[in-house]
Amino acid sequence: MKSRFAGMTAVAILAVMLLSGCSGAAAADGARPTTAKIGALAPEFSLKSLTGDEIVLSKLQGRPVLINFWATWCGPCREEFPALVRAYKKYQDQGFVVIGVNFQDESSDEGVRTFMRNTLVNFPIVRDVGERVGRMYRIDGLPTSYFIDRSGVIRDKVVGGPMTDEFLDKQFVKIN
Repeated sequence: MKSRFAGMTAVAILAVMLLSGCSGAAAADGARPTTAKIGALAPEFSLKSLTGDEIVLSKLQGRPVLINFWATWCGPCREEFPALVRAYKKYQDQGFVVIGVNFQDESSDEGVRTFMRNTLVNFPIVRDVGERVGRMYRIDGLPTSYFIDRSGVIRDKVVGGPMTDEFLDKQFVKIN
């Protein structure tokens, strides 16, 4: 009898949570979800860049954004960086923002800075040392990129790489 009551209680609690909006989707009050999903508002994060600037995703609303999760040890990540650098240079005057999120990387900050100098990175790089942001964005392979439109909605997710200049041009049109 107790186990039946416990099961019914658990079902009732789950139903209340779902009806009250705790399903991970954006709440009616405009709050951001805690899990990334195409077609939904992108989860909020705030990370310090390697140049010391605080990067807050919600402050970028109104601009097309590409979030690229990468690591120094990842071959396809290294291969696509030149295309990311070119896309950022090409579209930054239209408000385009690229954020490189260094993820699952044992390199020191100085090791990442060396990588940045060698690849001529011209956009902010942040480190997700505790993997909190990576969990929200469901990163299960590198590189992974999210394309977010001007209203803060995720329009596409790309796992694997390297991405080409032509592909990035098409994605920019989609989020601009």
